[in-house]
Amino acid sequence: MIQQSRKDIRRGGGEDMKTSRLILNAINGRYLREITDNAAKDCQYVEAAVAYATQEQLFEWCWNHHIRLRFWGRFDEGVPVAPHILKRFLDRRSPNFVCKLLPHLHAKVIWWHGIGAYIGSANLTDRAWYSNVEAGFYFDESDMLAFGIDEQLRSFFEEVDTHASPLTEELYSTIRDRQRELDFLHERDRDNQKRFLQTPCVKQWAGLLHVSPRSATEKQKQAFLSEWFSTLQILRDIGTRVSDEEFRPDWIPSDVPPGAQADQFLHAHYYNRVIGLDRRSYYEEMFEENKGNPENALRNAMVWWRSLPSPPSNEDQMLFEWAPFLRRELARERILGLSERDFEAVCQRVWAIQDHARRMPNVTLNLPQDQKHTVAVKTKALSHYLFEKKAPNGSNVLEVLYHVLYGGTHGSLPDRIWDTTLAGQWRIEHLGMSAIGELVGWALPDDFPPRNNRTSKSLRSLGFPVDARD
Repeated sequence: MIQQSRKDIRRGGGEDMKTSRLILNAINGRYLREITDNAAKDCQYVEAAVAYATQEQLFEWCWNHHIRLRFWGRFDEGVPVAPHILKRFLDRRSPNFVCKLLPHLHAKVIWWHGIGAYIGSANLTDRAWYSNVEAGFYFDESDMLAFGIDEQLRSFFEEVDTHASPLTEELYSTIRDRQRELDFLHERDRDNQKRFLQTPCVKQWAGLLHVSPRSATEKQKQAFLSEWFSTLQILRDIGTRVSDEEFRPDWIPSDVPPGAQADQFLHAHYYNRVIGLDRRSYYEEMFEENKGNPENALRNAMVWWRSLPSPPSNEDQMLFEWAPFLRRELARERILGLSERDFEAVCQRVWAIQDHARRMPNVTLNLPQDQKHTVAVKTKALSHYLFEKKAPNGSNVLEVLYHVLYGGTHGSLPDRIWDTTLAGQWRIEHLGMSAIGELVGWALPDDFPPRNNRTSKSLRSLGFPVDARD
């Protein structure tokens, strides 16, 4: 077998990570180190559920680049996560670096949000990253969005977190002492194993039994609907308040739909108060500051909004030009007759579609790969891609949107959005939930305020416990 030095591995890491690939170590010359060597600039945060961890490479990378990390490791009598790693987490005392442990975890999943995810056999050990025979797949984030892998991974991490216990000094001491026992005990260790596994520091859990795909999907749907309705009411409440004279800026007429005003208030707050000078989003740090009193944070933001003599980041263009255009083009009597050029004009005015186009690799959009294209060019290419695509049931993108908007009652609209996710019969690749949520808001602003990833991040920065998806 061909051997490859760590220096060679680093040298091979200069490639664009916007390509899904097999990671087989020396078998195909692809290593996990390629991802960390190239992800620091664009990675928003890391979630990792890896059973065994004895080396700190991934952790050090997150710490050194100030990238938030949530790590879940295995808990059992063999001490799968080395005590020195647990001690490093405790010593940092930072909410940005979280460690939890649980029994029965055997997964090896790492998600560099904004980049992609690895799912395979490699633990966080030196041998696994360099010399073992390991097999796994790295999914570029655009492919994750296209095939619904992101939604399934979120459900996976939520399930893991439900059964996990946070790392505490008491739990660390229990594990450290167990490691000391293992240094001396071998065959006469059964009683100690039983005592160790029954420590009160860790939730007792029998592990996942058989769950049918139908049951798992229904659980995911119910979680989505619960989140949708809770966030919907928050947005409606904000729309009511910011459209009132107490908080409505003088440059916004009173007849602008409250939902649209809520969206642009959150837009201005996000780009002027959450995004830092370094262009990083600090919504999670602000959540930690404001979660104890979101009302106070919201009111302060609305007072700031009311005081603005003019729109700080083109909110007037959205409210007075783009929003009326989108509402007209997405109307029940017009949407099915849109031409490809009409549909492109819609896409160019939807933030979530532009943002997704920006992240997509040129090869998927059939654009020259050796050039850097503007967001407008990539959005035009994505609109063509979507216009040509068909859902599993044969519907085109206009028919999918008509189904979501007008295929039933307003009350059942979230169920129809769910039809477009994962393996739903109305799903079109690269038309994600964020884009659909925003399109719904601009088409029906009196009933459903526009919502997308940026909306959720803005709400979370104000202290609301919503799911903010990078």
